Amino acid sequence: MPQIKQNADGSLGIEGAIAGPGEFITASEYWTATSVDSTFLTTSRPMVVNTITARIDVVGSDAGAVTAVIRKVASGTALASGTALHSGTINLKGTANTNQVMTLSTTPADLRLAAGDSLVIDFTGVLTAAVGCVTVMLSPV
Repeated sequence: MPQIKQNADGSLGIEGAIAGPGEFITASEYWTATSVDSTFLTTSRPMVVNTITARIDVVGSDAGAVTAVIRKVASGTALASGTALHSGTINLKGTANTNQVMTLSTTPADLRLAAGDSLVIDFTGVLTAAVGCVTVMLSPV
């Protein structure tokens, strides 16, 4: 079980099973109308996802659905073949300037990343004018 620890620089951390400073990690990915599916974090140690929050700055204007899914993928796995970390999708045509707090997967193994796993954003639809950001909070295990 992780333990709270004080780092040498005076900061607070969570010490996982593997040595390290025990930092919390926030990984953010920004999108614009020209964004494509992409990796935005590759872990160096085992981690667990705590929260996923998206914010729409400019609403997508395409006639069809415009969404995104945050997935974990192992090395050698195609982005779209990764495991979804949340139920539903991020609505890129949602209300501007409003947070979308995603409901995390209820399967604990889905939320655990091994060292070397990556977080990716997988878009559907045409982003057109869509602009925003998603932030994933992780902690060591």
